[in-house]
Amino acid sequence: MIVADLLAEDALQLRLHTPSSRRRLERRISWCAPTEVMDPTPLLSRNVLLLTNGIGMNIDDDLTWHAYVERLASIPVSAIAFGTGTAHRLLPGGLVKAATALDVPLLEIPRAVSFLQVHRHVTNVLQAERYAARTRSWELAETCSRYAAAGSSVRTMLAEVSKTVGGPAAIIDGGGAVIACWPASSRWAGEDLRRAAVDDEDERGVPLPMGGDSFQLVVRGGVRDEPLTTLLAPAASIMAVQLRSALQSTSHKQPQFRALLAQVADWEGVALQEFTRTFRSTGLDPDQPTYAIAALAAGDTTSVWKIRLMLQEAFDVLRMMIYGDVAFALAQRPAGDGPDSVERLETVLSARLRALVPHQAVVLKGPCGSVDELRLGLYDAAERVHKVSGPVVAAELSIGSLLAAAAGHGARTGAHKLLAPVLAYDDKHSAHLLQTLTAYLENDCQPSRACRKLFIHRNTLAQRLRKLESLLALSLDTLEGQTTCLLALRIRESQEQPATLSAPSEARSGV
Repeated sequence: MIVADLLAEDALQLRLHTPSSRRRLERRISWCAPTEVMDPTPLLSRNVLLLTNGIGMNIDDDLTWHAYVERLASIPVSAIAFGTGTAHRLLPGGLVKAATALDVPLLEIPRAVSFLQVHRHVTNVLQAERYAARTRSWELAETCSRYAAAGSSVRTMLAEVSKTVGGPAAIIDGGGAVIACWPASSRWAGEDLRRAAVDDEDERGVPLPMGGDSFQLVVRGGVRDEPLTTLLAPAASIMAVQLRSALQSTSHKQPQFRALLAQVADWEGVALQEFTRTFRSTGLDPDQPTYAIAALAAGDTTSVWKIRLMLQEAFDVLRMMIYGDVAFALAQRPAGDGPDSVERLETVLSARLRALVPHQAVVLKGPCGSVDELRLGLYDAAERVHKVSGPVVAAELSIGSLLAAAAGHGARTGAHKLLAPVLAYDDKHSAHLLQTLTAYLENDCQPSRACRKLFIHRNTLAQRLRKLESLLALSLDTLEGQTTCLLALRIRESQEQPATLSAPSEARSGV
């Protein structure tokens, strides 16, 4: 029930004495409060309809009336219904001025209409609305529960909420970021989210009971004839359960997935056959094309949750968890309404990620046609995700992952022997030759870029390169010589910092 409904009720004969806007007259009425005291605010709650005859309020001072209305506006009340004929023949002028200035609707109850009639009417309407809202709320909750039982996505439930309230719906986190919304084309401005997050007077947000996580189900426009909390609270509880199960997975396959991630970088200790067995134990099919996604999760779980929901809608089979500071996902079997080719799906996924989390470090690899290719892709994604600033598609092949997989004891020994003369010369003469070689190769063998990196003159660089060629017994002007040195440096780097996925210090829940 809103204030405008009272004015539209002919039997009550109420008259509006303030130039209240349509938005102000659409404020909900929560209940009636008959009172004749000058300061009833300790007894009132939000959006109450204040009923008074003004008994004992024989006030001629406009400032006193202003203070009275100001206290009511601070609650705020939905409107003031003032009865004339008992203590006041007409509405006090100071009251009208104050209500107009403070934008509080002022209604006159004529002598012919009793307070009891107004109170009974409001009470009956509110009771009827609440009963209807409870009925609709449980119907909505039952529909959402069926979707949850069928494993449908949260956005499917949001579509049902949107249909029920007659306006767009979304789930936002405590910072106002949109986790999921319906329709997909709906846009949520910062003001929409701010007002919902602070529980504004329109009550456009309903908290999701998720323990320590501050999430809200918010709607825009639509239903105004019943309390939003009453209508959406049961459905919000079901959506909270669905979110927790989807985003903080309690899947019995999580231990197997954790074991798989632990084996990725252990090239010498875990052979491909053993890795394939672990892969199969996660419930994934080694014969199916697999997409691998790595997203940096440190300090930004909201983006990870968005990615989780997107992948859940795009694939029928999904495994995802946070391992160290990275969220890893493996996905198979694109959903029925997805693109008709794996090449097209890769393009769609990368476009969705750029639109969904444009500033989140995410690496997409796939489709991987074999477990061996997937292992290389996971390793590369885990390394590269710390070096990018947005969603990227991984290259088909990387030197880092190839070296990690292929560089056995013999390769490490060879790299050490190749670089040993350079290290010995640096120790004896402090010549910074190894640093020079590294900078030269990292800057694509461009002398000007390498000089800027090292803060040295071009002639100094040329002298150091000639000395390096002498110690290494190869030419740095040829692609073969450059590649040999690059591989040796990468192998040495992997020895100093053993290649491994960032393992968590303690067990963590999946997402």
